[in-house]
Amino acid sequence: MLETLGSYVESPFDAPQFLQLTPDVYLVAWDPPHAVSAAPKLEEQAQKKLSAMASVRLALLDGRTRILWALSLKGDPDLQLKLTAGSIGSGAELKVKGEEPVAAADAFALTNGLTQNACAVLVTTILSTWSGMFKLARSRSFVGFAKKLLHSVNDTPPVADCVASVGETRILETFLNSECAEITSATLIGDAGIKRLDADFFNTLHNNGKSRLFIGVVDTPQAPTKSYMVLSGPWGLAIRRLETGNAERSLGAWWATNARKLPDVRDYIITRFGARTQTTMAAVRDLQLSEPMPAKRHGTLGETAAFCAVETALAVDSGVLVGGWMRDPGKAYKELAILTGGEEQVALDLHTFDGVLPEAQGGYAIKRFVAFAPTGQTLSNHIQPRFKLTMASGERTSLVPPPQPSDAVESRASALSVVPPRHATDHVVAECLARPFADLQDRFRQQVGTPSEIVIGEPVGQPVVSIVIPLYKVYEFIKPQLAAFAADRWLAENAEIVFVLDSPEQAAHVEDLLIGFHLLYGLSYRLVVMEQNGGYALACNAGASRASGRYIAMINSDVVPLESGWLEQLCACLMMDEQVGAVGAKLLYADNAIQHAGLKFIQDEKKRWFNHHYFKGFPRNFPQASTSREVPGVTGACLVMSREDFEKAGGYTTDFIIGDYEDSDLCLKLRSSNKKIYYLGDVELYHFERVSINKNGDYTRGVASQYNRWLQQYRWRQEIMDVMSAIGVRDGVLSV
Repeated sequence: MLETLGSYVESPFDAPQFLQLTPDVYLVAWDPPHAVSAAPKLEEQAQKKLSAMASVRLALLDGRTRILWALSLKGDPDLQLKLTAGSIGSGAELKVKGEEPVAAADAFALTNGLTQNACAVLVTTILSTWSGMFKLARSRSFVGFAKKLLHSVNDTPPVADCVASVGETRILETFLNSECAEITSATLIGDAGIKRLDADFFNTLHNNGKSRLFIGVVDTPQAPTKSYMVLSGPWGLAIRRLETGNAERSLGAWWATNARKLPDVRDYIITRFGARTQTTMAAVRDLQLSEPMPAKRHGTLGETAAFCAVETALAVDSGVLVGGWMRDPGKAYKELAILTGGEEQVALDLHTFDGVLPEAQGGYAIKRFVAFAPTGQTLSNHIQPRFKLTMASGERTSLVPPPQPSDAVESRASALSVVPPRHATDHVVAECLARPFADLQDRFRQQVGTPSEIVIGEPVGQPVVSIVIPLYKVYEFIKPQLAAFAADRWLAENAEIVFVLDSPEQAAHVEDLLIGFHLLYGLSYRLVVMEQNGGYALACNAGASRASGRYIAMINSDVVPLESGWLEQLCACLMMDEQVGAVGAKLLYADNAIQHAGLKFIQDEKKRWFNHHYFKGFPRNFPQASTSREVPGVTGACLVMSREDFEKAGGYTTDFIIGDYEDSDLCLKLRSSNKKIYYLGDVELYHFERVSINKNGDYTRGVASQYNRWLQQYRWRQEIMDVMSAIGVRDGVLSV
């Protein structure tokens, strides 16, 4: 199918002709006196080697066949060619003398007398196959020939518009006949050369099925002026002349003025166009925020009415985390599915739990639900994925959630609140939360940025130990902590102090505080400032990466030593036994009750493993808590280990959310390397526990702790069972 045929010049090829296509590529054209059904042959009788050769058979209007060969030659052609039109067909010979000029290939002559289908075959062969085979895509002479070829086939092609650009990525739009359903290739021909469009087109019925809307995407440094777009498929060929008057229009401006705001077009732009580059991703997010779809629920609130709403639909790299609620007293609902493109959909496996609407919404009893749709990256750029609700009657209706957060911090906070903590069972975590939480945490880590550093005072030369102290919004314990450090002569002479500020908006205030404490106590400090809040593990790792001591002491900002010598003793434990991977101390509450005397793992009635501290709440001088011994782990509030072991272990694992379980995970990593964990019962420090973490709303708002506990159990279950079995056999009396 061709929409228009051009005018032709008379140039029969009854006798074979040798034509020049480009300086190094030639054509042989021949019209044998009959139709050719078998593969033709072209042989060089003088044994001259042809570096590349291809052929195509084209049907003529008179029933015969035109054969075209393309061959690559270096230098002047001097050939003796034998042509054969199939195994029993006619033959011909063609001599080419190098000193004689070669006629240029004439596009109009080559298409003269061809059927419409043969014209389509010729165009697609030359543009799609031969341009790549002979490396002609950037040849000016070939591009000029290609444009004439298109003009010979259709001298008045319809228009395709370059409707918008994002950076160097262009959006092309045109209309096609309704039968042009399958598109096998799309090519752009312009002054810059020949370029294939991405194979992932948008092509759908439009105007009540009377035509098709085609949208394609191409990357070009400049707007493709004086260009043509060629689309081909089983139906034939469509040639379009490209208009670029709107080429520099933004994506948002195009969409705002586009009368054809089909949901499928929107999905294509967000899914396919947005996935190309960081720039296009930002553009589609801006589009969704500036032109959100109206949120759509189903039903009306009432005592007996059915009602369904999707409130959360967080798209990540592995799929979509879905949350919402419904009332379905009459069993009106059959299935809820998420649309992944067009009408393709993935049915949701809903995990439900009881809930109640606020009084302002009637106070009705409802079923809240959560699900995970494993759609992969298909919807990862969508902030409003669309849903299809199927009724028991067979009727279907669409649901649209409100716009979801696009910022990684806000997205993670939303995900943490999709399920109430009491309903975050291991099954729900494993089936619904684990994959999106991991993706959101990864996205969060990627946006944290690079820390900066401020040096206050003269740094300690060749320190034995580096004290790394993460700070987050709570600074009331810095003064007593540094006062105790300054009173410890060994620490002052052998330790460097590295503060890591995880609330960077307060950098100026904290710097002023530390300058004042430097003048007061004489200690020097390094202040590492996170570019954005990253959480406990990222902050500690950032501080450790700046450490220069042989040992690293991870100390919380709310830990204050009781007396001097504590750090020297902890380092000495490591020096005396290289098999010790980490060592911790006794930590006390403000009322002198024990907060930590080593870390162990316990199971609840559901056989779930939790972290627990030995003798928590016992009196300070409880005899067994004062016994130094090997333990399953120690808390990160006061954990000392060699910098070499810390680096070999990969530091704190950063896929736990906010800050919890990283310390036990690190101890388990050390144990997997045949290292021991020790607790020193005669080293005591105060720990004003969890003052800073309680400042973080994300942690207390959702299910971060349950997820972290599940993640540790998922990763280390067998190792936890083994270490607790070994510890229990050896120290059964220390099971408290």
